[in-house]
Amino acid sequence: MFRAVECLLRPKIIAIIGASDSSRGGWAQDIYNNLEYCDFPAKLYLVNPKRRELWGRPVYPNFAAIPEPVDLALTIVPSAAIPDALAEAAANGLKCALIYAAQFGEGGDAEGLRRAEALKALCDTHGLRVSGPNCMGSLALREKLLLYPAKRVRSLRLGSVGVVFQSGGTFQFWLQQASIRGLDFSYAVSSGNELDLDLADYINFLVEDDSTKIIACMVEGIRRPQAFMAAAEKALAARKPILLVKLGRSERGKAAASSHTGAIASDDQVFDAVCRKFGVVRCPSLDDLIETCLAFSQGRLPKGPRIAMACYSGGAKGLILDYASDEGAEMAPLTPDTKSRLPAMIDAGLAAENPLDVGPNVGVQAGKFIDICKLVCADSTVDLATVQALAPINPDDPFEPSPLRELLSSTDKPVLAFGRIAQNFSDVSRKYQAETGVPFIQGLPETVRALQGLVHYAAALERGGSPLAEPGGPSQGLDSEAFAELLAAAAMPPPRSALAKDPDDAAAAAARIGFPVAVKIVSPDASHKTEVGGVSLHLADAAAVRAAADRMASRLAARNPRSAVDGFLVQEMVDGLEMIVGVREDPQFGPFMVVGLGGVLVEVLRDVAIRLLPVDEATAREMIRSLRSAPLLGPFRGRAPRDTDAFVRAMAGLSRIFMQHRNWLSDVEINPMIVLAGGEGVRAIDVRCVPRSDQESV
Repeated sequence: MFRAVECLLRPKIIAIIGASDSSRGGWAQDIYNNLEYCDFPAKLYLVNPKRRELWGRPVYPNFAAIPEPVDLALTIVPSAAIPDALAEAAANGLKCALIYAAQFGEGGDAEGLRRAEALKALCDTHGLRVSGPNCMGSLALREKLLLYPAKRVRSLRLGSVGVVFQSGGTFQFWLQQASIRGLDFSYAVSSGNELDLDLADYINFLVEDDSTKIIACMVEGIRRPQAFMAAAEKALAARKPILLVKLGRSERGKAAASSHTGAIASDDQVFDAVCRKFGVVRCPSLDDLIETCLAFSQGRLPKGPRIAMACYSGGAKGLILDYASDEGAEMAPLTPDTKSRLPAMIDAGLAAENPLDVGPNVGVQAGKFIDICKLVCADSTVDLATVQALAPINPDDPFEPSPLRELLSSTDKPVLAFGRIAQNFSDVSRKYQAETGVPFIQGLPETVRALQGLVHYAAALERGGSPLAEPGGPSQGLDSEAFAELLAAAAMPPPRSALAKDPDDAAAAAARIGFPVAVKIVSPDASHKTEVGGVSLHLADAAAVRAAADRMASRLAARNPRSAVDGFLVQEMVDGLEMIVGVREDPQFGPFMVVGLGGVLVEVLRDVAIRLLPVDEATAREMIRSLRSAPLLGPFRGRAPRDTDAFVRAMAGLSRIFMQHRNWLSDVEINPMIVLAGGEGVRAIDVRCVPRSDQESV
């Protein structure tokens, strides 16, 4: 599943194809100078048929003339020349190529696509590995391998953060700013178009590298979803957090999907479910990626979600509460003992509560402020904490690292420092941060999100990885009656119902079932019955049923005279809380479940939770808790609480059914599923089951 990256990042023999002091604006010379500057210890060959000597070194006309096989070739020649050059190199033992050039089909041009296919053929035929094309190179700090055409990467320090960016230009500037802020790197790759080696391969390499502790990524697309999930699962097992910025978060919608489950579950929401399953921490911006990396760099994780914050600004406290609400952060309540001791320590008149504002008078007294922070951190309700602080910028700024160092040594909980807004950072700032051991996070929303990143990752570790979904079950489908029996056996019984062929038959069926009833039109042209006026509720007698069925058929005929009416479904009227639960196959990441407030408003309110399958009862309960509408399942305005336990069992049961029948099922949706009062169970009112087409596969 994973392709080897060692020849790219740990080569013993390198060749520069197109070695010249003028090629591509001097890129070859820039890279050569970087290697010389770092005293790169491996062998280096220069290849150029038009030169015999360059930079005091012999130049070879081709790979056949090089006396030994080469691990890595840096191709700094025009894109049109690359396939032939690499074909000759691969025939003479080349193992890996790094391609800086573009024009390999990015815009869909025919010639570029032909070049890309030629490279793929080399990979298949010779086992050649390719990084790029259209990339800006890679960095291996321990190996002194700076294959980036700019001097600025020389300032990067060896450390424990591994980086993979699919954007080459952004890559260098992010590394530079992250370095200023105190992050150091093991490896960094600009992966480009990922014609061969891709994100999953690089993550796998970084997971297996002992020196890498954190993996930071900027992602435009996932080339191999199953390989990416396998790499993420491996990273979680190794306790190496993946922090990721993904482009294209805006919802593209699934216009072709005919179910609510498809329409309300965008590509990005499914990717969110992937990240949650495997503990991947999503960051909304490149700035957040730096701040969250810093938060993880301390190496501490919380044992729970409850956050404490201490500051000396009322405005900061108010903003913190707003951002905590936005992010769903849980603030620690603090024990009565802590609250009783705080008033004597903080400015008079201020509330002894979390977030804690100690006041400006105490805030300027480092010793007193840190004593308060130590008390708060020691509180049993607190799992992680952040305290307001500034890092010095100039050498003569009066800052002493020992108070923060003392605070950190007083607890084993994560402790971050925060500033209200971004500040300049210098070498003095970086040194001070390192001496305290406390990351200085820039900005209040970034601080809250970094804390939540720690919380979510720790929770993922606690849950542990669950296996990826595998295809299963028979390839032949079930008829509607057999599938209904399957649902009923999994605690999702339908209401009493009957299928009627015409309005008179519907009235007779309703009398047998007992009034009141609901009537729904059955037609291949009425997928969403409410949209065509195909549902009538609370019908109290036979005449009402007959009239309702007549109106439904007339409305459908008015919309489409050629529409077919197969009959009418008559059901007992069931009152309760309407929920939606659906399972379907995502073409990239596999099966997932959607649950939320149901009925006709589901696509408007979009109060849903999405998780990859399988979903067990614990996950189902967590999904329900995450909904804004979750309180409706409890006692609400005098109404008895709903049977949440039965709903949880139904969700887990639907997950099992879909997993057992994935070979023929594409989509199952129950909307609404009525959740009755406690102890009365649920009813699967409207079940929509879509089999796989002949073109679909798992």
